[in-house]
Amino acid sequence: MKILFVTGNYLPGKNGGIENYVHWVATVLLQHQIIVEVAALNVIENADYFYDGVNVNYMNGSLFNFENLLHKGDFDICHFHEYSAFGGIEIPWFTKAREYCNKVYFTFHLPYFTCYKADFRYRGIEDCNNFSSTERCLNCLLAEKMNYTKNAGWDIKNSLIDLSIPAIKMLPPIKKIKANIQLSRKGLNELIDTCDIVFVVADWFRKILEDNGINSAKIKKFPPIAKTTNTPLPESSVDISKKMVFAGRVEKQKGLHLLCKAMNRIASKNIELDVFGNKVDKEYFNACNKEYAFNYKGVMPREKLLILLTNYDFLILPSVCTEMYSMILQEAFFEHVPVIASNSKGNMDMVTDGINGFLFEYDNARDLAATIDKAYDLKKKGWQPAFTYPENPEKDVEEIISYYC
Repeated sequence: MKILFVTGNYLPGKNGGIENYVHWVATVLLQHQIIVEVAALNVIENADYFYDGVNVNYMNGSLFNFENLLHKGDFDICHFHEYSAFGGIEIPWFTKAREYCNKVYFTFHLPYFTCYKADFRYRGIEDCNNFSSTERCLNCLLAEKMNYTKNAGWDIKNSLIDLSIPAIKMLPPIKKIKANIQLSRKGLNELIDTCDIVFVVADWFRKILEDNGINSAKIKKFPPIAKTTNTPLPESSVDISKKMVFAGRVEKQKGLHLLCKAMNRIASKNIELDVFGNKVDKEYFNACNKEYAFNYKGVMPREKLLILLTNYDFLILPSVCTEMYSMILQEAFFEHVPVIASNSKGNMDMVTDGINGFLFEYDNARDLAATIDKAYDLKKKGWQPAFTYPENPEKDVEEIISYYC
């Protein structure tokens, strides 16, 4: 069998969650004598290359290059791991894959075609599970753009926003946005129709699809990742190092600015913060570092980072975005490191407050500071995290292999 994975980017130049997840799956297949290649829309290397057993083919954003690869490659299955509109990996790529391959798969690593803002936060202030109502989605988008705020009682600003939205929705540019929201639902159905299997990696997202009328038999849950290192699970410890770690892309979505504001609030606690990750937005990085002088450790190979995780009391995941399935969060659990995370979609699915970590209010630096304070107080009193792991990783691997044989 010969498999082609299609991504927006790839290791080692891009070291994000999707890239690491895809490479984990590729490694599993390679270990079972299944040939895997990658077609990457863009790579930092700007050329084809070989990485850790995988041929990485540089597409340079071209559908023509992709079709040439399909023609020459004789792939049995084409598995798309990203969908990027506006000149990226779109439906025409899937259509070409159908022409040349026996099967076409897709994995939702991000909530494509569902929430128009991709954060599942209604009006920016509360959790939401509805993406099927165009009017509700448009109200949400406009309210957030007008800085709708979360208040306990009546608020004149919010009331004025609510009153003005019906008139604003009649404006031609807003009608265009409404049409785009409707096209998203059409695009979702087209994507599912084009594929043989559509994988989800998180239970919460599968339920949202079902709750919004997307019940295709093609949608399947991909088995969870297994431990990616051969080291034994560490023993629980009540030792306190007073060190925390942030590991992820340094950009606003990942919430480092919230963490820096929180650290200033608890500066008297003398807790160190180490930051690992790509400086995706250098201006943002500088602003965060000016807010709080964290220790920037740069980008580190995944294997080395996982070994270092055990040196920290907590991994901090202050996301101000949807985390479909955070690989670093799961890997922290494998290393017996508890997590302090925002209560965004995905994080809530994986973190049980007070058990394997702690949750704080979405986009709230004050609550993050209070949660860090609480976590250390409990740790001083002897609190230890409790983790659950995949019950039968060997069976999960068998299931993964079955999709490609």
